[in-house]
This record gives sequence, C-alpha cells and structure tokens, in this order.
Amino acid sequence: MHIQFCGANRTVTGSCHLLHVNGLRIFLDMGLYQGPREEARRINQYLPDDARTADAIILSHGHLDHCGKLPVVVREGYKGPIYCTPATAEVARIVLEDSAEIQLEDATYINRRSRHPDESPVQPLYRPSDIPQVLKQFNRVEYNRTIDLCKGVRFTFHDAGHILGSAYILLQWDEATSSSNQTTTRSLLFTADVGRYNSPILNDPATIPAPADLVLTESTYGDKTHAPMEGVEEQFLNAVKYCIKYRSRMLIPAFAVGRTQTVLWYIQKFIHENKIPPIPVFVDSPMGVEVTRIHERYPQYFDKQTNDMIAGKDLFGLARITFATSMEQSKAINSVTGPCVIIASSPTCEFGRILHHLKFSMERPNDLLVFVGWTPPNTLGRRLQDGQNRARIFDRWYDVRCQIHTIHGLSAHADGDELIRFLTPTLRPQTTIFVVHGEANVADAFAQRLSKSGVQHVSVPAMETVTFQTPQ
Repeated sequence: MHIQFCGANRTVTGSCHLLHVNGLRIFLDMGLYQGPREEARRINQYLPDDARTADAIILSHGHLDHCGKLPVVVREGYKGPIYCTPATAEVARIVLEDSAEIQLEDATYINRRSRHPDESPVQPLYRPSDIPQVLKQFNRVEYNRTIDLCKGVRFTFHDAGHILGSAYILLQWDEATSSSNQTTTRSLLFTADVGRYNSPILNDPATIPAPADLVLTESTYGDKTHAPMEGVEEQFLNAVKYCIKYRSRMLIPAFAVGRTQTVLWYIQKFIHENKIPPIPVFVDSPMGVEVTRIHERYPQYFDKQTNDMIAGKDLFGLARITFATSMEQSKAINSVTGPCVIIASSPTCEFGRILHHLKFSMERPNDLLVFVGWTPPNTLGRRLQDGQNRARIFDRWYDVRCQIHTIHGLSAHADGDELIRFLTPTLRPQTTIFVVHGEANVADAFAQRLSKSGVQHVSVPAMETVTFQTPQ
C-alpha cells in the first residue's frame, strides 16, 4: 500500500488521497479547496499525475470540500466509477450544480466589475455543462454493503453521522506475506468527516466494526472541546431574540447541506415551543430547498428525537421559509424590513450569495453576522471573526459595524474527545495513523494526543509529498 496525500493535509478543505494497492489506484474523495480566491484557483486546478486513469473514486459525502473537484477530474478524462451512498449521490448532485452556477456568476461579476481591461477574462473552474457526466459515473452503495473492486481489494461504507448520507470507509485488501505463499488481510480506515454524538437530526456515528492497520483520520476540531448541545441551543436562541428585539437582520453564512438544515431545525423548534414568534427566514441558495426536501426522503437516517418530533409534521418549517433560487429573488431579500434570518452560501464569505447581503449589513450596528462552524484561515469570514474592522466586498471597502457572533459547538464535526471516542476500537500500539483534514497546529496537537493514547506510529503528512508502504 502506497498513499499519496493530495489534499486536506495540514489544512481542512480539499480532501483527496490516492491509494496504490494491489495494482489499483483508488481516490478517497475529490474535494475542492476553499480559501482565498487566487490560492483556491491554483490548488483546485491541480490533479495528481495520471488521475484520469485511476481505477475508482470512493466519495465519503457530498460536502463541496470532499466532492467539489469531481468535474475537474472527469473533464480531464476520468471514466471510472464514483462510489457513494444513495443520499450522497443526491446531495452531491445539488452541491456540484450549485457550485458550477456560483463559479459562473462570480466569474461574470468579476469580469464586469473588478477586472482590469488589459487582463484576460477570469474563467470558472467548471461550468454547469460539466456536471451531467459526473452524475452518470455515480455508483450508489448502501451502508454496510461490501463492494469488491477486484485484485483482492474491497470496501464498505458505514454511517459517519456527519451530514445526510455521509460515510466513513473501511477498505480491505489481501497482501502476500514475505515468508510464505499465504496472504494476509490488511485494512485501512478513512474517517472522512465524523459527526457529533447527540446532535440534532442524524444518527450518531456507527461504531467501527473492527480495528484497522492504517487510519486516515480527520482532525478539524482535534484540539477543541465543543460546548454541550444544550449550550448551542441557548446561544442560538439568544441571537434570534436579539434580532427580534432590535428588528435587525441575522446573516448566517453556511453550507446549504447539513448546517442549513440544523439551523432550520432549531428555529422550527423554538417556534414550536413558543420561545419566539414566527420570524421570516430566507434560504438564499439555489440548492437549499432541494437539500432540505432530500432530508425528508431519508427518515431512516434520523435519530429517535427527530423521528419523534416529526410525527407527520413539517420538520424544517418549509411552509414559512422563503427560498431564493434566482439572483432576482436574492436581491429582493435586501428590501425586506424588520427582523429576519438570512442563510446563504458560502461559509468562507469569499464567494456566493452571502456577499450581496453583507454589503447591506456590514455597516448596520444592529445587524448580526453569525458563524455556525469552522471558517478557513486567510478568508474574509475568518478575518471578520478575528475582529478585522474594514472589509473589502467585491470592489468596495466597508467599515465593519455589524455584530459578529460565533455559535460554538454548532458543528457537524466531532471534537477531540468525540474523535477519540469514535477511534477507540482501532487505537492499538501497532496501528499506523495519519492525521489529516485539520489546520497544521490542530493536526499536530491531535497527533500528540493519539501518541499519548499508546499508538506508536502517528504522523501529520504534508500535501502532495508523502507516500507510505505497509510493512510486511
């Protein structure tokens, strides 16, 4: 087994790892890197050598930083299968279609407003016309069903509890021993993104069925301890009450998959429990309504609390929500007066519909900008969280006068304690662990914690440079 780390190494986004095993070349994820515009463009145009001739892509879930570069590799000539769960196939379709539209919109806007006349026009990374071929290559696989990739290599999806359809991957292969003609079964666990325990809507992460020889583990919050879920509810409720009191706007830059549904779930819960009056809610994302409705088709993935709460009712309050699918509908939101909640992409505040709402709220002292998850460094979102007092949006600078809040704990990622809880079945001295999908200092801290637990071989690989061969 050789592993080439091609993304989400010493950083959080852009998940991509290439396995060389028994003559097969298998990608785990093909994610988009999310960060400053020029850096993201450079990284997202990169593909490992001969990526088009790989034998398979195994997709953990439908978040953009795990599936967003699929159109790039398919356009370059990859014709093999893309394995994913049925729910992930539906979610990824919407995410990719939305990503293509947003990239096209942003390129058009920049070329019209921000590009110097002597510069070449900015081209989108891919276009809506690139998506249908990707969808044709999806192979849908249910949880707990083992798929034989040939040459003694096989894999199984298990519920990761992160977003709808998300999976961690247990890959096994037969390896010849050096001392005899017999073979030994080896295994690799790719955690992808692990969800929180006792979080709203989805089931908890499934227990790892057996120890693995190799582990690629995420570490997004590996050095953190999330606030209890009860604390999350209180923080969010107080923020909504603030907007109602001051008749202001709450802007939530959020993924349309997972995080948006959690926010809607909480607002519906607050209204159902008479903690707040009905308040206008806008989901400004072409995919927001589709992803929310997809959730309603997979109640088997819901936890008991959510299934009990549904009881034939409107889980997310869809009857009250205004979904903006066109640019005209998006612009109309900014003419609404009175308290409201606006959920829009992107969490980084580097691109997407959120920028058009930020222009209106940035200099309004009573408006709230609320972050509900991890924000990549060196992005506008992170700079605003860190207290930057001026911000450039498109081609103009704004004074930051609005309120900036972060709701701690409202995350779809496990924290350090929850990751240890999840990994416990495979934490053995002989296990080799690679820590990925975390900022460098966080990944290093989590690697040290794993070492202290007794695992003898733990490392934090660098992007594009590390390979590994299993010992005989």
